[in-house]
Amino acid sequence: MRHRFPGRLRAALVAFAALALLAVSVAPVAADQSNHTERLPIWVTSDGMRAGYPSLRAGQVVNIHASGPTVFALERYQLNGAAPDTAYAVVLQFHAGSCSGDFAFPFANGATLQTDAGGNAHAKVRITPQDVADFGLHDTDWGIVWTFVDGAGVAAYATPCANVHID
Repeated sequence: MRHRFPGRLRAALVAFAALALLAVSVAPVAADQSNHTERLPIWVTSDGMRAGYPSLRAGQVVNIHASGPTVFALERYQLNGAAPDTAYAVVLQFHAGSCSGDFAFPFANGATLQTDAGGNAHAKVRITPQDVADFGLHDTDWGIVWTFVDGAGVAAYATPCANVHID
């Protein structure tokens, strides 16, 4: 015996079957369980003030830990109101264990922000799992301060320290 469903019911059953099939065919994606996306403000440092750098109108580092097979982390940087026409290298200041730990080492991650005439700039960095392995940073805790260093070596701008677990 063949069942015949009214048009609306048939459409609903087809939609439900399609959604069920989609739900089964999509692989789960796991976010980093030890680090969540963090947005850190940036401000002028005391060294930056002594060197004549202006206070920012706005600035931020967005630190996104994907911990995936091809992307370990994404970092986004934004300066608004910094010194105009100036290049800043992004240098991470690592502290052993946590922000209260001793300074361990600086790490220039290769990102550079070049401000325009208004002092605005943005940049991003993609960190792969291989990068983390090459640096020997797996399974460790760090306190990290992101600094923005000019060509003369002045850390003009910085974030507060953030505790980061690298898994």
